Amino acid sequence: MKIRLSNTRSFLILIAMMTMLFITACSSNSSTKVDNNEEADGSSKTIKVGLSGTILTFDPQNNGSLGSPIMNIYDTLFRMNDKGEFLPHLVSEYKRTNDTTWEFTLNHGIKFHNGEELTSEDVKFTLDRVMNDESLLENSRFVTIKEVKVKDDFNFEIITNEPDPTLLNRLGMMGASILPKDYIDKNGIDYFLQHPIGSGPYQIKEYLVDNQLTLQKFNDYFRGDVSNWDEAVLRILPEAATRVNELLTGGVDFIQEVPPAEWTRINDNKGTKVIEADSSQVMSLIVNQNKQFPTSDPKVRQAIDYAIDNKAIVENLFQGNGTPTRTSIVPGTAGLNEDLYNTYRYDLEKSKQLLKEAGYDKGNPLELTFQVPQGRYLMDAELGQIIAGMLEEAGIKVNIQILENSKYVEIRNSGKNDALMLVGYGNSMFDPYLPLDSFHSERYPERLGYKNQKVDKLLDSAISNLNTAERMEQYKEIQQIVAEELPYIYLYQEQYYNAVNEKVEFNPPINKDILVEDMKKKE
Repeated sequence: MKIRLSNTRSFLILIAMMTMLFITACSSNSSTKVDNNEEADGSSKTIKVGLSGTILTFDPQNNGSLGSPIMNIYDTLFRMNDKGEFLPHLVSEYKRTNDTTWEFTLNHGIKFHNGEELTSEDVKFTLDRVMNDESLLENSRFVTIKEVKVKDDFNFEIITNEPDPTLLNRLGMMGASILPKDYIDKNGIDYFLQHPIGSGPYQIKEYLVDNQLTLQKFNDYFRGDVSNWDEAVLRILPEAATRVNELLTGGVDFIQEVPPAEWTRINDNKGTKVIEADSSQVMSLIVNQNKQFPTSDPKVRQAIDYAIDNKAIVENLFQGNGTPTRTSIVPGTAGLNEDLYNTYRYDLEKSKQLLKEAGYDKGNPLELTFQVPQGRYLMDAELGQIIAGMLEEAGIKVNIQILENSKYVEIRNSGKNDALMLVGYGNSMFDPYLPLDSFHSERYPERLGYKNQKVDKLLDSAISNLNTAERMEQYKEIQQIVAEELPYIYLYQEQYYNAVNEKVEFNPPINKDILVEDMKKKE
């Protein structure tokens, strides 16, 4: 499907049309509110959640889609708090003994869901797998680790190749979720992925593929009873209209990714409200610089950047909620290049001039393919259509491909993306390393085709630089180079919107994780 926009007026008309279509879709699906006496008197111990995406795998080291279900099942050695600090979780003590060696002590009494105790051998097995298997999506995030040495059941060492100022952050990421060594050795990895167990506060009760995941509280959880809910039903509802309708009619208690057109209706409805929060996620375009694509020409990349009105997108699609940006680092994260935040470079005439300089005109227009997911990010398909319209207004012929989420993830993870691809990139590590390291020429050559020797050297230095101030300056310089060379074109920092009914209190974290234990039951 392709929409051509000839001017700003058409752009605004399109926004209005999309809003009306969404409201109509929700209204046509409306039904009588569920009368659930158990929930009405506050006695229900089950929470029902409407997820915006699909579950593609239960492998925490190879997950390119929805992470929240996984984070309820597994646990990590460290966990990020609401200030972006990574604090001990499965470990009770730790210390750095020299620049490249760390010692850790596990808490005693941690059990997997099959009753077996979690030990240092499980930690070694987990980290060995993710750092040695290059086919795993999380592999590149653990390249700094050289070796894990088991000292006894509860004590181990991690030795890094070079000093690693972000090791604790890495150990708090989804890819470091501790896996059960003996269970996998006995049954095999394929069996494990069909019957996963972890050491987290919830275990799987039932999974109906592409429908819902039912979790039940793990009674032997090492931190005790951390949640108000005995059971959580995570329903897969990729259509925004369906999620909203289910919340308003009592089908779920909590939903993700609420579209702007529905904020007022949810807030005006008795017993439901929208919860707004800042996100570490920045929406952007992957710009493929491999030679077979027209985007290998820097003038073409610049023309695309100047053709996009970031502020108009935020104001008209999200009612002004979001911040235009030219970097992937957001406020609150160290290393932000402030000159690139809350700014953009829209200039339609300059875009047209750059296209002309690149050899394109009305008789020989630039044509490219733009891949966009549907149901992965808030208003993603609509966002893609609007960007395509802006590019066409500059004289670019856009073949827009709206992709179902699993197909989109397959293409993105395989590095077979076309000239442009819409992507949302969050920073679960809460450090500039994570979003910027992808610009190293050895990380994603198929996906980006980007190579800059200075960027490589800065990244190689920063990854092991224990001088925090100097390291942050290195990352600021990388951001400036990327903003000029455009392997990514950044659009805006996202604000995200969940909604709850009167049963639930929730303080959304900046990393967008949906942990059942964080959803408090109103008494």
